[in-house]
Amino acid sequence: MLRYCDVCRERFAALDGRDPLEIPDPPADEAWRRFRWDSVTGAVRDLAAAVHEHGKPITAAVFATPAEARRLVRQSWDEWPLDRFFPMLYQHAYGEDIEWIGECVREGVAALAGGGGEGGPRPGTPLTAGLQLRWLEPAELAEAVARAREAGAAGVATFEMHGLSDEHVAALRGVVG
Repeated sequence: MLRYCDVCRERFAALDGRDPLEIPDPPADEAWRRFRWDSVTGAVRDLAAAVHEHGKPITAAVFATPAEARRLVRQSWDEWPLDRFFPMLYQHAYGEDIEWIGECVREGVAALAGGGGEGGPRPGTPLTAGLQLRWLEPAELAEAVARAREAGAAGVATFEMHGLSDEHVAALRGVVG
């Protein structure tokens, strides 16, 4: 059974004239999906404005690509006015290989290249590839970093507390200059 908060249902009905619970397949309805993306984006824009007012940068770890983020978690992160993005490119979680990391970076960099329009990121906002160490042996980490950099990542971040081993560092020496 689908459940949506009363406030969201009322706001959507005021805009669209329908209650999402009366839509046969709400997740497939373009207007309802757009409403949900815009709701999250509005909250992010408000947060970013408050942070920028204090002269501070704001970043986010986001789902792998704009398309996947929209589909899975209603994030339209390529429309967010952030200073840097850290897509979580956890290939193992998606059942993908290392090459997928580069594909995701290319998609994200392309989405950010033109900016997100009014209220979105500035053109060319940096994308830092987020890699999950627990799923990367040292040689795989080196390959993942190389693919991310070749695809246009501004940098690489690793996620996992205390996961970077001496072997990982040694493998990176040939990739990171």
